[in-house]
Amino acid sequence: MIIKWILVVIILIFLLGVVWNAICKKVDERKMQNAYGDSVQVNGKNMVVEIVGENHDGPPIILLPGLGEPSPILEFRPLASELSKKYEVITIEPFGYGLSDSTKRKRTIENIVEELHECVKNLGEEEYYLMGHSISGLYTLYWSQIYPDEIKGIIGIDPSVPKMTSKENNPFPISVQLLNQISAYTQKIANISGITRLLSMNDPKKVVYADFQYPYSEKEWEVFSMLTLDKGYNSTVMAEMKNLEKSMEAVENMKIPKEIPILQFVSKENCRTMPQWEQLHRDIIADKENGKVNIWKFNITCTGNIRNVTFLLAIMNLLMKNMIYHLRSSKNFHLKKTMEY
Repeated sequence: MIIKWILVVIILIFLLGVVWNAICKKVDERKMQNAYGDSVQVNGKNMVVEIVGENHDGPPIILLPGLGEPSPILEFRPLASELSKKYEVITIEPFGYGLSDSTKRKRTIENIVEELHECVKNLGEEEYYLMGHSISGLYTLYWSQIYPDEIKGIIGIDPSVPKMTSKENNPFPISVQLLNQISAYTQKIANISGITRLLSMNDPKKVVYADFQYPYSEKEWEVFSMLTLDKGYNSTVMAEMKNLEKSMEAVENMKIPKEIPILQFVSKENCRTMPQWEQLHRDIIADKENGKVNIWKFNITCTGNIRNVTFLLAIMNLLMKNMIYHLRSSKNFHLKKTMEY
């Protein structure tokens, strides 16, 4: 009898949490309207972008997020801000991310890349560098097959690569996709029930992945927190996650064309967890004898939160100079080195 009443109380508390969270979510939606960025029309929906460093000449850097990042623009702002001192930087929030609209269109790699490309095209950009984190590594790889002449170079921030989820490379006892789904659904339940919101009431920083050294305003922290609570693992993102294995299959045998320079920043932690992590990044080079890749190992977390961002930016600025110089002077980028930090 006691157990029965305990279960009833738990269910009532859970339902109250759901109702409270739903009410808060409605209030948040009004506060988040036009909080940052500009809208670009893509397939009749709004895709939000933020452009910085517009005064610089040359192709822009297109920043693309990792899977499920609640606010790519805010999360990448320290990186974009630093890079914008010398380059134009465009951060895109794909459908389902940040302040962009959700969509019921199938989350195939073909559709996602088509949407992102249309966004870039509608911004009037004909040539650009692609800088993708995590799952966007798959999208930049696919992008390089469809629009190779537009891409001036590819920079990966611990990007996903083909075959990383195969049985021989997966270090976990269950599939990577299942592991992601378990994590996502656990977080989604915590969000819907109001548990995550309750934890963030006194300090919104508790629920966001960010560079805490960057001087975000109080309003930005508030919006960041609200997006984490309200947009994290929404239906569009969950559909993208469920399609992960198919996206992997679509690019399984693809390689970056040898005409496109490539620079990879890989996570030192991932290299320890997955011994083949570095080699998998080298395997996507089309011309292994002449086309070479930079592998720089950093302490970058798998969640999309880039730690030690100041040091990362200092090194990246030096390499971007080198990459752009070689892009102007040669078809292939010749520099082979592995650095650890």
